[in-house]
Amino acid sequence: MNIRLALEQGSGGAGENEATLSSAPLPPCPSASHHAESSWRPRFLLCCSAQKALSKWGTQALEERFRRKYPHLRILRIDSESVADPSHAAFGCIAHLNEILTQYDLVIASPSLETGVSIDIRGHFDGVWGIFQGVQPVNSVRQMLARVRETVDRHIWVREWGMSVVGNGSTSIGGLLRSQHVATQANIALLSAADNDDYSFVDQNFQPESLQTWGKRGSVINVEMRRYRESVLAGLVEDGYTIIDADDADDDESGAVIESVKAASEQLYTAECQAIAQADELSQTELKKLQDKRAKTKTERHQQRKAELSRRYEVDVTPELVEKDDDGWYPQLRMHYYLTLGREFLTNRDAKRAKAQLEAGENSIWKPDFNKGQLLPAVLLLENLQMLQFLTPDIQLRSSDEKMVEFKALAVQYRHVIKNYLNVSISEKLTPVAIAQKLLAKIDLKLDYVGRLGKRENRECVYRFVPPDDERDSIFRQWLNRDEALNRESVSGSDNIVLPTQGIDTTSQILEEVVSSPQGQAWKGLKLKMQQGLDSAGSFYNQLVSTIGEAIGVADGEPYWNGYLGQWQVWVNFAGGCRSVVCDWLMAV
Repeated sequence: MNIRLALEQGSGGAGENEATLSSAPLPPCPSASHHAESSWRPRFLLCCSAQKALSKWGTQALEERFRRKYPHLRILRIDSESVADPSHAAFGCIAHLNEILTQYDLVIASPSLETGVSIDIRGHFDGVWGIFQGVQPVNSVRQMLARVRETVDRHIWVREWGMSVVGNGSTSIGGLLRSQHVATQANIALLSAADNDDYSFVDQNFQPESLQTWGKRGSVINVEMRRYRESVLAGLVEDGYTIIDADDADDDESGAVIESVKAASEQLYTAECQAIAQADELSQTELKKLQDKRAKTKTERHQQRKAELSRRYEVDVTPELVEKDDDGWYPQLRMHYYLTLGREFLTNRDAKRAKAQLEAGENSIWKPDFNKGQLLPAVLLLENLQMLQFLTPDIQLRSSDEKMVEFKALAVQYRHVIKNYLNVSISEKLTPVAIAQKLLAKIDLKLDYVGRLGKRENRECVYRFVPPDDERDSIFRQWLNRDEALNRESVSGSDNIVLPTQGIDTTSQILEEVVSSPQGQAWKGLKLKMQQGLDSAGSFYNQLVSTIGEAIGVADGEPYWNGYLGQWQVWVNFAGGCRSVVCDWLMAV
């Protein structure tokens, strides 16, 4: 879609930003080559919505591309890294922007120049260019283009659809706030049951006016993200611009630009991944000092990144690991770990995060942040959808298989719960395999296509699971060793538990102490009692716990007296295994 926007003098609505603005699918490079031999040089401000070397249209990749193609240009890159790098020309430039910019022909800026600055210099910039990939809110795009106050041409490319949403992506205030309220109730109820602790003291009504504002603004952003280009152009019209179609760029010329930018980005990013992997190791003290430091050189940033990755994955940092982490591998791997090998440590993990937030907030929580930090509902959903059934190697899967049909029916029935807790959209139009692929992507796994098998008149696509060769098993072992060590420290540091003599099988000892209930009730089939109450958790929680899996845990056997703790307990079967809980949390049914 090629667009040109023009604003006539005196048309109103844009204030000092009366300008001409045009848009093409790929903005061509500033035509400095036509004036290379002239004493006059065109000067431009190029606005980008990305900064990382990984982004082809980010500040770093574009700077590299223009330096190669136009070595005579004086180029300044302004982004969050360059302005905080003492060795970079942009260091501290924001405070003296109008003086510094006059020294450069091309200024490439990230959203660091989105607000809070005013470029008032006259007769310097010949145009403002923008590449907006759907990351910034619509108003941010308009504000960024307005930093240069002089009337000069604006040229932009805007993505048709936005790439990010607020909350669960709801486009209504009620829907956005309701999803947060329900998720909070569910998280607290699940945590109360799994952690055997009382969370009834939590203040869930922290700053309701702020949450209402968050919902209002979030719903607007979500609406605009669905029609990103349309919303940006509509906003610019409100500012006084007139939309005029621009000429299409030549396909060969556009292709050449794309390839050159891609090549610059790939080389730059490869070098950065290698530099991070080869950076010096840091001690914990050195890392903490570097994290607290605001001004950092590129070498220091590489050292910090390597140290953080090393502690996050607990394996040697390689260029491949850096790239995977940039691609969002960690949350996928973490979900897979807690779904399988680390399942028994998930409750403790969520409880620690919750208690840290409660301590910092003096028993109050900010719902969006609290919900974002809890993994238990998402893991329970994947468990109850039986996602692990797809991870058996060499088993061929077809969409017509009975278990696949049942899986799709369950996923479609609870698609709203899945959207709320996993942010995965499920529809009736998708095949069972397509739904499985979308959910498996949450743990960075997939089903491999085998081929179309069967008789000629009834051929069907067949898939199977092939275990990934990405060293996640090594990472999981490290995480398991870490969690087991932390768990032992936690138990040994507790004042409420007296550890038995070394070498005694405590499980066998406890089982031998099982006695009948003094009340003589039928304890079989006991279910966990939520102190928050199921009624207060909302319909989504009822779907999550009551319909997908009616009980989080079901008692297996009769209560027994735990001599170490001085209380009655019972063994309960959870989705992740059997463990003992206090009888105060149980009720007969």
